[in-house]
Amino acid sequence: MAMGRIAIAFLVLCGNCCAQATINCRDTGPGRFADPADGTCKKYTLCIYVRETNLYISYKAACPSVSVFDPTTAKCTSPQQYICKNRNGVTSTPQFKICTYEGFIADPEYKNCSTYIQCVNIFGGFTQLRQNCPNNSYFNPITTLCESNYKCRKFSCVLPGRTADTTDPTCSRYYYCVLLNNGTFAQYDYSCTNDWKFDPSSKLCTPNYVCR
Repeated sequence: MAMGRIAIAFLVLCGNCCAQATINCRDTGPGRFADPADGTCKKYTLCIYVRETNLYISYKAACPSVSVFDPTTAKCTSPQQYICKNRNGVTSTPQFKICTYEGFIADPEYKNCSTYIQCVNIFGGFTQLRQNCPNNSYFNPITTLCESNYKCRKFSCVLPGRTADTTDPTCSRYYYCVLLNNGTFAQYDYSCTNDWKFDPSSKLCTPNYVCR
């Protein structure tokens, strides 16, 4: 009787999930599979086979941050490792969703200042294009130009708010970015006190965050 209730529970769960998923898990079998309708290469479906019920549970998921889903390895990876191509076969920039105005901003993914993001307003929505600076020049987020004498900083603000210092092994340091009236950013370096850690999800110092 208990097994029957479990079977019914799984059947309901699979019915809800499978109706929403683009992938048919009975055709693919267990594993992770790219969403063919997603042009950003971030969405995928996780198929889990339940032996007791001979049914599949499917979950729709998306890769975190700027990572993309590689269908070859069935894992989320960096855009440098897997080049995303939309349904027309044209290479596209991963959707960071950081553009709020037309112009040029620092690339949050590349830390050597050799690239930048061009924000183009098309029909009320922003298209984000990664561009390369000429050889021996670096993108200056203040002047929004590639300059040969610019000293690349380890971190440059592209959005207002708090951002974790990913180079800090103690997880206590973070940056605070303030958007100024002239459209540029003021950047401040802070550290959590009392042995607290900076939680990149809540963007706050907390005693409960586990540093990884």
